[in-house]
Amino acid sequence: MHSEVWQKSQKLKGDRLKCLSFDIWNTLLDLGKLYSLIAEELSEITERRKEEMEAGLKSAYQKALSLRLEGAFRSPILDSARVFASELNITEEGLFRALVRAVMRAETGEMVFDDVHRALDELNAMNIKMGLLGNVMFWPGMVTRIILEKNGILRYFHSTIFSDESGVQKPDRAAFELLANRLECRLEEMVHVGDSLENDLAGALISGASAILIKRDSPTSFSIGKRAFVVRTLTEIPGLLSKL
Repeated sequence: MHSEVWQKSQKLKGDRLKCLSFDIWNTLLDLGKLYSLIAEELSEITERRKEEMEAGLKSAYQKALSLRLEGAFRSPILDSARVFASELNITEEGLFRALVRAVMRAETGEMVFDDVHRALDELNAMNIKMGLLGNVMFWPGMVTRIILEKNGILRYFHSTIFSDESGVQKPDRAAFELLANRLECRLEEMVHVGDSLENDLAGALISGASAILIKRDSPTSFSIGKRAFVVRTLTEIPGLLSKL
């Protein structure tokens, strides 16, 4: 099935691929696992059930995503923290302390999806420059770097850009353009991989890059026009790119 899908697909523009961009949460790292740890710490702090805390985190995440996409956040970390704290009926300080406790736990070194290491090893062997492009919620990009390092994958990437440090965020063209410049390639020579239709797929395409949407629950992998693809696993990407 995999080979048939890509044999029928069209190439990603005429330019040869020079760089590859990745989203982080729910693309490389499992956000649900981190939220589960944060919920455990919140449960201990508040003496409320973990399940209640976990449901609140997921609900707050969806609200914060919508507000951020609408441009309602002037300070992404603080503004999103207010949304999460309000939804959970806790203080922002309590939220931050639960996050710190969660990040310090050994389990944060076990957050990569099963397909990540193999895919990155194969892509690294192809000598393609790779970078990370991440928006932030209530923790800074530096915390995510620590988690990436604990999971053994930070070393694969030539550049890491987070919205709290750069002042630009997906789906804005400026975010993709900044990473392309850091990786010394043009947007037309870059492919972005992520799990969000708006921030990753649409953002990359509108910016002039090509895009791969990772959708692990999709029944099939398929192409969308000339510059966009949907894959069920990251391990499909090296085979796809080798055809360019």
